[in-house]
Amino acid sequence: MNKSHADFSRQIQNMFGAIAPKYDFLNRALSCGRDRYWRRKAVDALAPRPGDRCLDIATGTADVALEIASRDPGNIRVVGVDFSSQMLELGSRKVRARNMERSIALQQGMAESLAFANGSFHGIVTAFGIRNFSDREKGLKEMWRVLKSKGRVVILEFSLPANPVLGLLYRLYFERLLPWIGRRVSGHRSAYSYLPRSVGEFPGPREFVLMMKKTGFQDVAYRNLTFGIATVYTGFKYAS
Repeated sequence: MNKSHADFSRQIQNMFGAIAPKYDFLNRALSCGRDRYWRRKAVDALAPRPGDRCLDIATGTADVALEIASRDPGNIRVVGVDFSSQMLELGSRKVRARNMERSIALQQGMAESLAFANGSFHGIVTAFGIRNFSDREKGLKEMWRVLKSKGRVVILEFSLPANPVLGLLYRLYFERLLPWIGRRVSGHRSAYSYLPRSVGEFPGPREFVLMMKKTGFQDVAYRNLTFGIATVYTGFKYAS
């Protein structure tokens, strides 16, 4: 990882560490509870089966990992990776509270350099995390590397509505009101200004699909959720 990528990672890591105590509350409040629906749809797309070993990258406070494991407790194994120790501590508390320690293991790590052997997982998911990768192309290559042949990747990310009227209204909320609320509640001056800025800079669905295909994923597709506020991308690894 070059210096600029390392600096970006440290900056984002520090930001998430600072907002960790209010992260879940703000997710629910600022999305009007839709974040739970989006995560469920991502896990539906992952379609974990008994005996699967799944990887949740940028697991945060482990909401997606818990959703995956809950589909068949004890028979699906999930590894959650995140670069923020503060987020992982909160996630560990939730895992213990749900008695899911046998199904879920959380560990600190970077998406761009995953500490797993080739072909370790049947399915991989990352929810609202790939915007924060210091190197998206490298992160996708790592997902490809650790995914088993015939495995599936699911990427859930924020997007911007294509409808011009809805898009204008959403931008007013997303770029003006949301940062103000986030700043007041989290106490962090820039975290919730970074959110709309990073979404605006993220590739559009067609461009991101091409990026996934370039990595080697096949049958790549996407589905918009909630009028295009979020998008689920799916792809498969058929070659070894």
